[in-house]
Amino acid sequence: MVILCGFPGCDGSGGTGIPGPNVSGRWVYRATELNGTQVSCSTSQVILTLVRVPGSLRVDARFSGSAFAFQVECVQGERTVILRFTNGTSVVNGEIQDGLVAFDFGSPDFIHTGTLANGSMGGTVATRLDLSGTPLSGVGVVNLVGQWEAVRD
Repeated sequence: MVILCGFPGCDGSGGTGIPGPNVSGRWVYRATELNGTQVSCSTSQVILTLVRVPGSLRVDARFSGSAFAFQVECVQGERTVILRFTNGTSVVNGEIQDGLVAFDFGSPDFIHTGTLANGSMGGTVATRLDLSGTPLSGVGVVNLVGQWEAVRD
């Protein structure tokens, strides 16, 4: 049996005729208040380029992309270290459904959950950074949880 579909929504946008949220494009991202035991970190502004991944005829939308070069600044008392990710990273495991968004950075592994509305998105981010071999080496590997936000550029 062959089914031909010429109706809106047959493109995987949700089947309702109304396209689902689309994150494709350029975003300006920042993670702040990343707090862990003995240390607090934040990222510089990061340019994200996101693309929607073709999928099935489901309501959800999948996406991937790139995060360009960025840095993470970590502070412990009077000491500061800046970790530079000059090659950037990949955006993986992106998914949107009913205004909720989730995605990860490949390396370092930042795990994001949050909401998407009106050209901005944000929520909670968790990561694990290895500060061994830095001026904060006494901290070692630290688990951090904080907030993230991104606005369409």
